[in-house]
Amino acid sequence: MEEMSQRQLALLKIITLRKFCTISDLAERLKLSRETIRKELVPLQKAGILIRERGKIRFCDTQQNAALLESSGVLSKEQRQARILQLLTEDKEVRISTLATKLKVSVLTIRNDLSALELKGKVLRKHGSAILFEPSISQGSSSDFSEYSSRANILAKHSIMHIKPDDTVFLDGGEVSQCVASSLPPLTNLSIWTNNLMILDVLRKNRYAYPIQVTGSALSMEKQRFSLSNHQGLPNSLIINKAFICCSSYAGNTFFLSEDEDLATIEAVCRQAEKIYVILDSHFLDIQGKLPFPYKRYLAKIQEVLIDDGIGRYRASLLFSRQDPLIICGPDYTYRNVRKHQYRIGFLVNKDRNYFVQSVHNSLLEATSACKYVSLVIRECDGDYASAVQALNLLLQESVDLVIDYSLCMESLMYIGEKCLSHNIRLISVDYMAPGSIYFGADNACAGRIAGEQASHYINEHWNSSVDHLLVLGKFGYEPITKLRISSALEHLQKNVSRLPETIHTIEWGHPDINPTQALVKLLKQTPNEEPMLILAFNLRHLLASYELILQYRESTNTIIVGHNYTKQIEELMKIGHSPILGCVHYNPEAYGQNIMDLALRLLDGGTVQQRNYTTLTWIARKSNS
Repeated sequence: MEEMSQRQLALLKIITLRKFCTISDLAERLKLSRETIRKELVPLQKAGILIRERGKIRFCDTQQNAALLESSGVLSKEQRQARILQLLTEDKEVRISTLATKLKVSVLTIRNDLSALELKGKVLRKHGSAILFEPSISQGSSSDFSEYSSRANILAKHSIMHIKPDDTVFLDGGEVSQCVASSLPPLTNLSIWTNNLMILDVLRKNRYAYPIQVTGSALSMEKQRFSLSNHQGLPNSLIINKAFICCSSYAGNTFFLSEDEDLATIEAVCRQAEKIYVILDSHFLDIQGKLPFPYKRYLAKIQEVLIDDGIGRYRASLLFSRQDPLIICGPDYTYRNVRKHQYRIGFLVNKDRNYFVQSVHNSLLEATSACKYVSLVIRECDGDYASAVQALNLLLQESVDLVIDYSLCMESLMYIGEKCLSHNIRLISVDYMAPGSIYFGADNACAGRIAGEQASHYINEHWNSSVDHLLVLGKFGYEPITKLRISSALEHLQKNVSRLPETIHTIEWGHPDINPTQALVKLLKQTPNEEPMLILAFNLRHLLASYELILQYRESTNTIIVGHNYTKQIEELMKIGHSPILGCVHYNPEAYGQNIMDLALRLLDGGTVQQRNYTTLTWIARKSNS
């Protein structure tokens, strides 16, 4: 048909919003005569846009007519929102102004549509644009790699990040707790409390070697719970460092426990817990449960409410209270809180979950938790250039005010530094220094000197200031931190030890052509046992991988190991028999988080900080050096 008149467009706007209209309805709404309305409707009927049946007028909803309405700017709200979703499906990201132009409506109307769609969990609004909301955690009940659901795996991963060696931890019977239990190595040195038989079974299958306690002596086989009766209670001396409480659903600002949970036990645990972590699967939002969890009673102890990214931030901000420390967890990121804070800090972190990285990660989470006006956005990377660059760009899309780079990727330092400078975003580099950044980490020259001093002292006192063999356990490739520590240690040894070997043996992990274990065994076999050997170990993994072989081929009286990256595992090894481990340089990763947060807040508040800032270095020695 020919171009529609303004009256016809006005009629269509009214008709498309209703199931049907009558001529009387239209005449009253537009303040026109019934005859005028009839004349305006006739061309629309002939064009097949409208259908008149028994005095009722309705829109003929075909693809062709929908396109006509779109080009005329008279789509109903439902039709317009459906068209927005279609356009976002066709293009990964669409500007709000582009949507307004295509749909012939105002930008304000599009923003209102996107708000409604975001509340339904269908889109995500960004700055000036929108994308389809696609949770990174699949809706499937299980993954190909685990008996637990993908959601449980992600929530368990983020839960484990809060657990430290020597903690006393409570795990309830939820799926996430079972996944946490299955992920704990047998020698984790945690004291675990539980009220669930399934947790005991998981730990038994995993051959967990440290204490496991149950909360009560009354056991219900039907519920598989250990329960507290009225006259019972948990030991008064018991301190639970961290309690993980899996909620079965959430509705009306109320968290619900599973119906078969023992509420008395959960309350007793929460009373004696220092920190509580509430865990919730987004699949069970808006579902009314039968057993409310007394959340507000323990709000002062609740550190985080962990939920998977099946929910967007906008919807979460409406469903949850402003007081809730909500953490949206995905495979590669976490939001400290969905609320708008004074500052948003981006944390780019390596996925490598060794002791040191995990301790730094934990400490930063705790420092953020103590700072109520900071939101922490976390992106993980694999430690290579491509993943570090991708993770940084995702952080920048989140409009963070400052970036903390703990990617541990030498190749990406230049890019990260230049990118943050170009966006006028302050940057803190952890352990590796990017251009233009503020550095926080170890004074590596000092760390090497401490190792050299301790080794020199022992050699002069016990080996007549003479060493026959010097072995360095390191990492293959250009790794400046290790090289700086080695050179600093050797410089001190050369100054303070009368005789060092001319040849320094190096065993490197990650070498493409050499098996480090075979190379180490060959070297140890060729070295006479009675000749003193000094071993410098600059990586925890390399030391642990070599320790049993060193014990097998070397006498401890003629062998000393100077280590870096002290952990509880190293401490345990130093306690066993005549350990050759002289001691270990300790970088105190547990203090990284607070120090980094102090630097970040000073930078964001416009204060000045030093270009280089160092963690406290200490020497942890074995109890006896004889």
